Amino acid sequence: MKKTLFFLILLIAAGSVQAGDLITLTNGMQFEGKVKRVEKCSVAFKVRGRMYEIPATDILTVVFENPSDRVYLDYLTTMAGDPDACLKGKQDAENYHGKAGLHMVLGVLFGPFAVIGAAVSSPTPATGSQTMLMSKNKELFGDPEYLSCYQKKARGINVGNAAIGWAAWVALVILSSL
Repeated sequence: MKKTLFFLILLIAAGSVQAGDLITLTNGMQFEGKVKRVEKCSVAFKVRGRMYEIPATDILTVVFENPSDRVYLDYLTTMAGDPDACLKGKQDAENYHGKAGLHMVLGVLFGPFAVIGAAVSSPTPATGSQTMLMSKNKELFGDPEYLSCYQKKARGINVGNAAIGWAAWVALVILSSL
C-alpha cells in the first residue's frame, strides 16, 4: 500500500513539474502551456485545459520546451513569412470580396453543386466585387502569403453562403409540403 501511494504521489508530482512552452506577448504578459497549432496568422495555445487563439502580430517570443517538436518546426517556417500579409488578406476577403447574394442564389438554384463549385473555386482580389477598389493593400496582391489567406477566407465565405441558399431551398420544399 505504501509503495502504491508513493508511486501515485511521484507520478502526480512529475506531471506537475513538467514545464511547457512559453509565449511572451508584445504587451509583456507571459503564458506557459502547450502550443498546439501554428497557422499563418495565429498560434493555438492550450493553458490549463482551455484553448486560446493568439494573433501572430501580438506575439513577441515563443520558447518551445522541445525544439525537435513538429509544432516548433511549423512555427519556424510560418514565422519566416509576413504574418501581417495573411491577416490583411483575411480582412480584405471578409470586408470586400462580396458576392454573398450571388452564392446564395446559386445555392438555391443548384444546391450541392453550388457548394461544391464554391469549394473548388479560386477567388482572388481581382475577382472580388469591391476588393480592387476598396482595399488599401493593393501592394500585397502579388504576395503569395496574402493571396493564400485571401483565397481561403473568401472560399469559406462563398461555401457558407451557397450552403445557406441550399438550406433555404430545402426549408422551402419542406414547408410547402406541409
